[in-house]
Amino acid sequence: MPVPKMSRRLWLRIAAVLVTLAATADAADRPAGDHVTLRNGAKLRGVLFENSDKSVTLLVSAKWLVVTNAKLHLTSRPQTIAANKSGLEQALRRLTTEPQPAGDAAIAAFLKQQLDDVQAELAKADKFDPDFLWLTLPMKDVARVDPATPEHRQLLTWAWAEGLDRAEARSVEELSRDLKAHNVSPVGWPLSFIERVPAREQSDNEWAARRALADYALGPRLDFQGTGDVLARAEREAQADVGQLLVDLLRQQLQSQFGDLLGERPAKNGRNNAAKTESLAKAIQTAESEKRNGFRVTRLELASDFQQASVTTQFVAQLADGSWRTIFQHTEREDAKQARPEIEKRIQDDPQVKKVLDLTRQLGVAGDGQIQQAIRFGAATMSAQQTCDREFTAFRDVYLPSLVKPILSIGRGN
Repeated sequence: MPVPKMSRRLWLRIAAVLVTLAATADAADRPAGDHVTLRNGAKLRGVLFENSDKSVTLLVSAKWLVVTNAKLHLTSRPQTIAANKSGLEQALRRLTTEPQPAGDAAIAAFLKQQLDDVQAELAKADKFDPDFLWLTLPMKDVARVDPATPEHRQLLTWAWAEGLDRAEARSVEELSRDLKAHNVSPVGWPLSFIERVPAREQSDNEWAARRALADYALGPRLDFQGTGDVLARAEREAQADVGQLLVDLLRQQLQSQFGDLLGERPAKNGRNNAAKTESLAKAIQTAESEKRNGFRVTRLELASDFQQASVTTQFVAQLADGSWRTIFQHTEREDAKQARPEIEKRIQDDPQVKKVLDLTRQLGVAGDGQIQQAIRFGAATMSAQQTCDREFTAFRDVYLPSLVKPILSIGRGN
């Protein structure tokens, strides 16, 4: 007997809820960090830094590895010690031979501090006793890679920094509870952990990407913001122009309703992608003309139904070979139907927004429902952009303390 339509729909909803709850429970029970299973059955747990078609690079705790895989510890420890010294020597050569920046005291001071730090570490490199070990495993030896979420990866680094017992074997829920008992909020990466990461040699492109990120963080910033395929230079670090956002939203609503009369049609996805590539190329031209080696782009995607706000931010760096590559990218999506009273009030109180709303009501081009929808979309957009800002800051803060460590993977680009 066929299942009634309503019962089938209800069953599907219940099944979806159960799947979500099961996934949430599994995530909470899962040990923190990244997991790599070798073809010989060995299981490794740590922080994944590179995962290419050829190899996997994992950072693991030396204390954990000596207990769980003494043979691998025996080979990886001297390799890590040698790699640390080689990486420091390479950084010393670069810091002493590269030309110093002219007219930028903050960057010059940063590079001087980096040089002092490298020299100090190099002086004791032969007696280096690493707390963490690099494991670079060829893919032919790897059976499976189970990457963690960024939050769970950070959780493990905080557990390491706090010296929590058996951090690799304990669940996300357990570690979160213990860190809370230590009054630790596991956001970003702890500096005390980054300082203990062993150095490694870097490609010229990785070094150039690090320099671009440091120059952006410490010197004059070049930022671009826009909607879809349109980018404009942001003269100052700020939230998206909400007044202009509402204008764009209402215009797009009208366009979808009266497209034939206006003679306009939404662009096809392929055309949008081509236009995005073109707008990014223009941003690169601006950077090159101003002799900048890195910039940040933040885009808002205008959905046709305004039910979801999507913001993408990326950092683009010039590599040693002269090419440009995205070395960081994050997309955040927010439900635009959700009420956000505090943010919505800030939007409505904005003088520019008030002008837009008054004009819209006078012209009668949008009803109260459309206006409320636009405001909620604006609030969702601001929330998404704030999350993007936090994600970029967390990424930047991992690499800003040192030009030497940890690994900055740029092998695949974005």
